[in-house]
Amino acid sequence: MTGHYRSPERLLADLGIADPADIDLDAIAFDCGALVVRDTLRGCEARLLGAGSQAFITVNAAANPRRQRFSIGHELGHWMHDRGAASFRCTKRDFIRNWDQVSPEQRANRYAADLLLPKSMFLPRVRQQPMTLTTASDLADLFVTSLTSTAIHLIEYGSFPAMVVLVGPNGIRWRKRGPDVPPQIWLRERTTSDSVAFDLLRGGTAPGPTDVSAGAWIEGADRFVICEDSRRVTEEDVLTILWWKDEAQLLALGESSEDT
Repeated sequence: MTGHYRSPERLLADLGIADPADIDLDAIAFDCGALVVRDTLRGCEARLLGAGSQAFITVNAAANPRRQRFSIGHELGHWMHDRGAASFRCTKRDFIRNWDQVSPEQRANRYAADLLLPKSMFLPRVRQQPMTLTTASDLADLFVTSLTSTAIHLIEYGSFPAMVVLVGPNGIRWRKRGPDVPPQIWLRERTTSDSVAFDLLRGGTAPGPTDVSAGAWIEGADRFVICEDSRRVTEEDVLTILWWKDEAQLLALGESSEDT
């Protein structure tokens, strides 16, 4: 990293921030040489224009506060990682869909999530909590963050094995696995009709956490059960948390995957 780069943890430490209520994105941006402006934007949710050590971050004034906060964090990620590029115009899709393959948008998303949901504050609040979208939503309310970024942090730092998945009409857009999910377990490219996500993409109603056949998500796993919690997050996207309540089944599934 170049000399201007400061990690989210470093930024928060430099400013003495130790509580979620004190994470003021406008003030943090100003400390980084970026002035936040709220204005009417069309075709994007936020944009960054920088020169030298100064920048303007413009966010969509019509967006809800959570979206504005994530937008600022995202553009700060660009300001830290991609300084020297002329400008960035970032859409809502960038914030939801760019979480897997390494790219400027993925790096900016990750920077925003780590800034808004710092591990030191997030970890104590997530211990022994159910791995559901309700948990993620409650934490999102506390940290004033998006459901998607909070769900990803939940499966990364939660106490139980889980995955978070974004599903679109043509199949899985991206997937993130928690540290306790064996790497040999791979999801189908498309869910089957036994999944809640399948129903939601066809106009169904979200039932909340539901035990489904793991085979709906994983090839050859019909004898196993997984808890699925799915919710529509855009007109075309469903966010899902898959939680193995019975860790013995996860171990058995991992062993069976090694044998295939």
